[in-house]
Amino acid sequence: MNQKLVGYAEAVAAACLWGSSGIFAVHLFRLGVPPASLALLRPLVGAVLLLAILSARNVRALAIDRSGLIVLLLCGGVAVGIFQIAYQMSTDAVGVPSTVAMLYVAPAVVALASGPLLGEWPDRMRIVLLVITLAGVWLSVLGADDVVTTFGATGLAWGLLAGVSYAAYTLFGRFASPRYGSIPTVVYSTVGSCVFLAIVVPVGSGPVVWPASGPAWALLIMFSALTIAVAHFLFFDALSRIEASRVSIASAIEPVVAAILATLLLGQGLSSLGWAGIGLVVVGVVGVGLRASDG
Repeated sequence: MNQKLVGYAEAVAAACLWGSSGIFAVHLFRLGVPPASLALLRPLVGAVLLLAILSARNVRALAIDRSGLIVLLLCGGVAVGIFQIAYQMSTDAVGVPSTVAMLYVAPAVVALASGPLLGEWPDRMRIVLLVITLAGVWLSVLGADDVVTTFGATGLAWGLLAGVSYAAYTLFGRFASPRYGSIPTVVYSTVGSCVFLAIVVPVGSGPVVWPASGPAWALLIMFSALTIAVAHFLFFDALSRIEASRVSIASAIEPVVAAILATLLLGQGLSSLGWAGIGLVVVGVVGVGLRASDG
């Protein structure tokens, strides 16, 4: 099977799962779990699920040398940890639409950095697809009905940090996954992020607030299973197969899924401008997929 096409499909699947993140986060905020606590609890529960599954099925998949373990725990953990807290804080400060808009500076950062850092210089057509995709993301965000997109200083800072850290762990995943394997990369990076956040969150925001009800716990477990355990494995496995810039463009399908879910579950529809933006995102993502299918 075409490895590039498999990697593309994995990136799209991961992005579709991540598209549900805003829905989960907003409901957990309403159930009394603050954003800083959620930034820690989401990867923590995801790491527990990953370790439980692998311990029962294939614990040898976690075998790695000491130097690789240090790289994954430290570098991967910090990159993922910063993203987790920045994403949740931005969502709380300015809402899902503004956060998504700022999050998708990441593909541009990846495209600019993957050449000098990874030796993966995007060709002219991929740059064109990137521009089309990013334009579509912004139009879909600005075209959301009944949602005011605001960028206060605090929200702007958290949102841009989320975008830059998302780009950082995309680039890190492209470096680490082919060398250490996608399973060790996702597991140890997630564990490292939990350690990082366990130190940072109490210092910055006070004691961690745990879910106080059965529905909140069920929602947190589902959130972690889908968007950490499953989505992160798919994402890092995709990065073991295809270039970072290709993965970054394919994952831009996330706001399309987020917009559809917001329309269905939150009553936040899209104007014609928003649907035009979604059309551009689909064109960009499908364009990358067609190029992947050609090998």
